[in-house]
Amino acid sequence: MKAFFHILLFAVLLAAFPVSVAAASNAPYESEKGQAVIGPPAPPTEASFPSSGSNGLTVVIDPGHQGSWVDMSAQEPMAPGSSETKAKATTGTQGSYSGVPEYEVNLQVSLALEQELSARGYRVVMTRTDNDTAISNKERAELATREAADITVRIHANSDGSSQAAGALTMAPTSSNSYLDPVLIENSNTLASCILEHYCSATGLQNRGVISADTMTGTNWSTVPVAILEMGFMSNQGDDLYITDTANHALMAQSIADGIDEYFSTVA
Repeated sequence: MKAFFHILLFAVLLAAFPVSVAAASNAPYESEKGQAVIGPPAPPTEASFPSSGSNGLTVVIDPGHQGSWVDMSAQEPMAPGSSETKAKATTGTQGSYSGVPEYEVNLQVSLALEQELSARGYRVVMTRTDNDTAISNKERAELATREAADITVRIHANSDGSSQAAGALTMAPTSSNSYLDPVLIENSNTLASCILEHYCSATGLQNRGVISADTMTGTNWSTVPVAILEMGFMSNQGDDLYITDTANHALMAQSIADGIDEYFSTVA
């Protein structure tokens, strides 16, 4: 009888205070190996996946050069099948008045452009996001191919032996470039023209036109339309202090993006 009473009492207590056998959905749990107590995996966020861009277009932004401490002196072919070689990349120039290295202002403006283009619905791929990245000019072009880019915009700054040289220019391949197909060459020149017109109109910097260039490794290896923007002369006081002033970078980025918008409306 006493045993029966104890069983009955235990049953009453169990009914009154049920044991929870299911953990709450957000409670920590042990890893399979029992080495740590971890939380449940967080649901994937949108940032975990590459964005395709709402307008379906991909732009590669290539901030020219890299930090002076990164050795890129090894040689690579200037173009597919070419016996001529060039250094994989160079450090670039430096502001004669601002003291800012070219690789630094190239990256600053490129990051502002990335933000502007992303806001306009483009998928943006950066060839570098810091000054430590060791990526050659050939590899920058190959990155654009792997990413199925629609265009590549290469951001640079200029320099000259004379402090009087001033203004912005763009660079594009000529019709005699044997490494690129005629449509790519034509579209590259259209892209270069669109960007330069909007950039100079917005910034007030002198428009020095589209310069023909067939010796640029990053251009010769490209499989997509590509243009180089030389934002201004860092050897000129006015240009140097304008392009290195971060207060101007938003406007500079907006104008480049306007040129890209016009390009796609033109070639579409």
